[in-house]
Amino acid sequence: MKALVFSRRYESRGGRRVRSIAFTERSALPVSAACVVATAVRETLATLFGEPVAMKLYAPVIPSPDAWSAIARDAAIYRLRTAGADAAVIIRPADASALAGAAFGEREARATALSGIEETVLARTVQAIALQFGPICGGAVREPVLERQPDLVGFVTYFELQIERPVYARVGIALSRDPVPEMHPGIGLDDVMDVPIDLCARVDMGHYPTSELGALEPGTVLAVPAGALRGALLLAGRTLGTGECGVYGRYYAMAIDRTPAGRDAPER
Repeated sequence: MKALVFSRRYESRGGRRVRSIAFTERSALPVSAACVVATAVRETLATLFGEPVAMKLYAPVIPSPDAWSAIARDAAIYRLRTAGADAAVIIRPADASALAGAAFGEREARATALSGIEETVLARTVQAIALQFGPICGGAVREPVLERQPDLVGFVTYFELQIERPVYARVGIALSRDPVPEMHPGIGLDDVMDVPIDLCARVDMGHYPTSELGALEPGTVLAVPAGALRGALLLAGRTLGTGECGVYGRYYAMAIDRTPAGRDAPER
């Protein structure tokens, strides 16, 4: 989706800093959904590593083509296909070594290639991470089947999880599509028919001499000219209707003859 943003650069005009604005592509993936995934991944890794994990989340973005190429360069890419959106886990070589080593209790960074056992451990770690992708893929992920692929063609949204303790590593997560906002039906009149509301009636009693109003005191009775009583029915300051006020049977009443849209009330 398009978002209105301010540029980082500014110009000085009349002693003020002025920044230009422009529309830019922004991921529609809610940060809250990414946070849910990050929390679940952190707890999963804490279980695998046997100690607490500190993690930082980088908000979802829509990378440029050049950025996608840089993200995928030399990285191991694991694709997860789901009925909602496909996801990919991107692990760079240094991060792969750190994650595999952490599973064996190693906390020091190393630049050696992974052994066969470490490759298997890394794949199972990625699979455990992918199990937490339900909130961003549109449904629960059970027994994920991961496919290795060479690039990130077909993906549109990306965010990163930065592990800071017990090892330093980054895990990239990409999605094949931005979430489509779900349209829900609006609230109809039938949904609120049993909700009680407070109404207020305002009555216009006509015109009176200033001297008569100035002499008002408790117990004063004001004579109301015949046909002068007009009123308005109010709800939270909004006029629902206007009409003539009077007595109907033993009750004070208002005969609505106009509605807010200017429509005449049906004849009775």
